[in-house]
Amino acid sequence: MPQYLDLYFLVDNRKTSTIRDFFNNYAFIKKELADEYPIPQFSDFVYQTFYSDNHLLEYLEGRVDCDYIIYWQNLNERSDIYQFMVQYTSDGKMIVGITVKGTEPSDTKVTSTFKEMKDYFNAYFGCITSEEAPPETSEAFKQFCRIRYSH
Repeated sequence: MPQYLDLYFLVDNRKTSTIRDFFNNYAFIKKELADEYPIPQFSDFVYQTFYSDNHLLEYLEGRVDCDYIIYWQNLNERSDIYQFMVQYTSDGKMIVGITVKGTEPSDTKVTSTFKEMKDYFNAYFGCITSEEAPPETSEAFKQFCRIRYSH
């Protein structure tokens, strides 16, 4: 069974086009990992529910104080990218995450992908970790990166 690592990057915007462009540019064939998307997430008092990730992304782009996390699996079996996630932060940014095969953050293939994605997302902060969800704010993410493997 393969092992995976998560590559996280802080993006200074919440543009839906950033996510859609990534899917297109990296031949990511997305499979939504949720059937519905309640607002707010993880609450017993839901005031709106989306049934499409596209509608949710458009909604979250303009709600800079709304935190939300979304996961997609990649159905493109030839890709090195297994999953993609986005954590919309409660302070107007987003953290993107890319899951790749790997056991050590220092593996050549992992660090090469990390550098490529960091450049692609124009991210100053990024890190490599395993099975940890990112924090809900950009400031907490910066601290998160300082104690994890990063370049």
